[in-house]
Amino acid sequence: MSDTIFIAVHVGAGYLSRTKESKYTSACKKACLSAMAILKKDGSSIQAVTEAIKQLENDPSTNAGYGSNLSLTGKVECDASLMTGKTGTFGAIGAASGLRNPIETPYQMITETEKGLLSLGRIPPMFLAGKGAADWAKARGIPTVEDDELVEPNAQKTYLKHIQMLVDEQDSQNADLGHDTVGAICIDSNGDIAAGVSSGGISLKSPGRVGEAAMYGSGCWAQNEIRNLPGVACSTTGTGEQIMRTMFTYKCVERLLKEDDIQAAVVDALNKDFLESPMLNIYDQKSVGTIALRSQKSHGKTRVEFWFGHVTEDMGIGYLSGTMKAPKAFVSRKVSSNDKVVSRGWLIP
Repeated sequence: MSDTIFIAVHVGAGYLSRTKESKYTSACKKACLSAMAILKKDGSSIQAVTEAIKQLENDPSTNAGYGSNLSLTGKVECDASLMTGKTGTFGAIGAASGLRNPIETPYQMITETEKGLLSLGRIPPMFLAGKGAADWAKARGIPTVEDDELVEPNAQKTYLKHIQMLVDEQDSQNADLGHDTVGAICIDSNGDIAAGVSSGGISLKSPGRVGEAAMYGSGCWAQNEIRNLPGVACSTTGTGEQIMRTMFTYKCVERLLKEDDIQAAVVDALNKDFLESPMLNIYDQKSVGTIALRSQKSHGKTRVEFWFGHVTEDMGIGYLSGTMKAPKAFVSRKVSSNDKVVSRGWLIP
């Protein structure tokens, strides 16, 4: 059992417009409140994370679900994944179209996996891609929609703008192609931990491209406290290819498990495992941000630490514990151009 229930969310790391800041913080607060309502009714952490991400997917200001970036051919293709720390079960979909809430499918995948083997001893899927993901979801009653119903007007405008840049052969090295991923981490009243992510991917991505939000150990991670190891969770956002090349999320988790100082663990992961990684030498610009949770029982009480960090200019974050009167939400921004990493956090009451 845990005497602390907690939910944290993010709406991506990159360049978050100051004119849209209130929309980002509002989306974070709404997601936290919806998840907390589940936790206060003794709902599970995986249910709360799924609900939080559904709320973020439904918000047109985020790059997930409705409002996602469009691919090179003008379609919404989403990636999403969930992981439960109780059993280590993981479910993910990649490059999936026609799903109103992409995160619902990984949730159903986890639910079915935990029931055991299928007929003839078949192993339930852990990762489904493309049309197969949508067909699997539809067969289980998960709501599907026509592809164009997921195209949000502002996303369409951005797509046309970026297409015109291609036609005009403009130098788009500094174009904001939107590397945002939304995500959540949580601990429930049983001390069970969960994490998840959902993303529409980068603007003008190649059809069929799959980012870190669908990849095991890249988009999210969750594991319960066991023996002498703390419980940990991470949900990560940024440039998918870079996160996958560095295996950043799992390396961050390894540091959270080994290093006593949670801030040092997050900062070391951002610096040593990402910015200084030889696997990213081909990139001039590097993009990643993460939210992390660590829990450990001590003297009969559960100590929960929450931390975030990013190397990007900005990152949108929200969180709420069972003892807080209202959720906190903000956009973390670099103060100086000399800042390589921004990192901050709290011990959760």
